[in-house]
Amino acid sequence: MGEKPQAARKANGIKRGDIVEADVESLVYGGRALARVDGYVLFVPHAAPGDRVRVRVTRRKSTWGEAELVSIVSPAPERIAPPCPLFGSCGGCSWQHLPIRMQEHWKERIIAEALHPAQALQKDPIVIEPIVPSPTPFHYRNKMEFTFGRSEPDGPLLLGFHTPGNWRDVLDVPECWLHPAPFNAILTAARREGQRQWLSAWNPSRHEGMLRHLVVRWSDHEQAALVAVLTGKRTGFDFEAFRKALVEACPQIKGVTWGLNAGKSDVARAEEVLGTWGEQSLEERLGTLRFRVSLQSFFQTNTRGALQLYSVAREYLGLTGRERLFDAYCGTGTIGIFCADRAGEVYGIDLVREAIWDARTNAEANGLRNCTFMAGDMASALPSLLAAIPGKFDRLVVDPPRGGMDKRALDQLLALRVPVMVYVSCNPTTMARDLQAAVQAGYRIERVRPVDMFPQTYHIECVTRCVLAT
Repeated sequence: MGEKPQAARKANGIKRGDIVEADVESLVYGGRALARVDGYVLFVPHAAPGDRVRVRVTRRKSTWGEAELVSIVSPAPERIAPPCPLFGSCGGCSWQHLPIRMQEHWKERIIAEALHPAQALQKDPIVIEPIVPSPTPFHYRNKMEFTFGRSEPDGPLLLGFHTPGNWRDVLDVPECWLHPAPFNAILTAARREGQRQWLSAWNPSRHEGMLRHLVVRWSDHEQAALVAVLTGKRTGFDFEAFRKALVEACPQIKGVTWGLNAGKSDVARAEEVLGTWGEQSLEERLGTLRFRVSLQSFFQTNTRGALQLYSVAREYLGLTGRERLFDAYCGTGTIGIFCADRAGEVYGIDLVREAIWDARTNAEANGLRNCTFMAGDMASALPSLLAAIPGKFDRLVVDPPRGGMDKRALDQLLALRVPVMVYVSCNPTTMARDLQAAVQAGYRIERVRPVDMFPQTYHIECVTRCVLAT
């Protein structure tokens, strides 16, 4: 056998724990940067294209590895200082060290690369239009979920996020650059009152403790908040004192809920409501449309960005006022309702019954009589809907969860042979998979437009227009 190339020999010599210098070339979906050492690929967090960095290898595979940033030997010209002092240890933001225009550039690149397999299946070029920037780069998140903890039994109460890669530890977060400023006062008050009552924090290893999660939602329209505190016990918690402390610190709070969450799964949801005060929902606006939003109902995280996202989706649908629109995975009906004044009829299906109740309420609140929303699994609800209405759908909009569509549901929707399908996605990987299936089923991808709903992170929304090939 011949001698291995020099680059391969050097790459094979890299071991876990080694500290090496590498040149950073690009950013990839997931937030990390791609760097190379003599041709060997390393994925590194918090690096920027153009950096030369010293990194410690933490994982070693035959053709690629993972590493942690040790130091920056020479920074990229575009690199900036992150405004948040917790950047690098929090994990909530991955790209604060990059200017917003550079973030947008790499998000466009990530979308283009994800679509390569679909492009290979069709002759016509896929047109990727310029990214729609977020209206604001910071303080855009309208909902946050925080976790309580203590570093030691007698230590101070912590309130923030799980340390990246460690579900047991909590990083204390005095303030966050992604949520509205009033949330910081709420965090401070909750931490102080929990400490005053000397309440234990939930221990995820032993599955016991009192304070577990704090959930906060914001309405841009009302400039008001809802708060839920979730505890692992029914007794020993002074809800009234806790509620008063929150409202005194932030008068914009319109409602507070106390919920029980004693399950093993680390999900910020109440198994049972133990106490309430004030309102249980807020009103949000998208243009002139009104939406009722409760603490747990789904609503796009970036409210002002949602208006841009839905505007692109409506444009791609090409509605003239006569079409029958099917809103698959409709949630609380936001996309269907946003398009209803330009459609003849709107039908929506979602698995979550509470979301459908909100969708019906939202349609009624906006005086829309051409919207029908059904609760149920796609496999059973769609045949029932088709049996109840004559004719076919003219337009289809799909906004699935991050994991994309399961194959059975996707096959059902593609079998409808709707002339125009608009796919809204928050995950380029699952979007690419589903769109390949659409092309193989006879669709042609015409236009794609990324929409930056999550500045400072690698997450990206994307709208795709597909037409049935003739």
